[in-house]
Amino acid sequence: MSNLPLYHPSLNTRLSSDHPNPPGRHPLKRQDKGTYLLVIEMKENQRISIGNRPLTNFRKGIYLYVGRAKNGLQRRIKRHLSKKKKRFWHIDYFLQKAKVQEVWIRRDFFDECQTALEVKSLLKDTSSPLKEFGASDCKCPSHLFYLPERKVCLKSLRRTLSFEKVEIHGNHA
Repeated sequence: MSNLPLYHPSLNTRLSSDHPNPPGRHPLKRQDKGTYLLVIEMKENQRISIGNRPLTNFRKGIYLYVGRAKNGLQRRIKRHLSKKKKRFWHIDYFLQKAKVQEVWIRRDFFDECQTALEVKSLLKDTSSPLKEFGASDCKCPSHLFYLPERKVCLKSLRRTLSFEKVEIHGNHA
């Protein structure tokens, strides 16, 4: 397997690919659409109002959020990493109180619902802290998952789901 570092200046990240680039496809065009998974850490218990919903208790710990970008994957990731943004999506409210630790992507794959179902299936002890979080346009219970303990091997989960890890560099304030 290749560990080809890719860089895109507008994102200010290096993308470390576990998979070689297919012949004839430019890596930057290939990486600009797909499904992504954010590994998020909440350092302390928080009460957060997500959009117009009432305050919800979120426990200290690790959360996984599944999303997709049919175009502009890098722009979407950069937006999620930024603290200064207009709050629009559920995840925008959540990320005001939590920090993205890792970003995983699966290029040219757009079934975030299938990914959410796989996460739920693979991680039996996980829970969804808020119904329809990130899933208001589908029938999924949620696209946000709480991991009760850090016993989960995230690297193994990422490989099982066929995602690549994006190495985050630079200041994302």
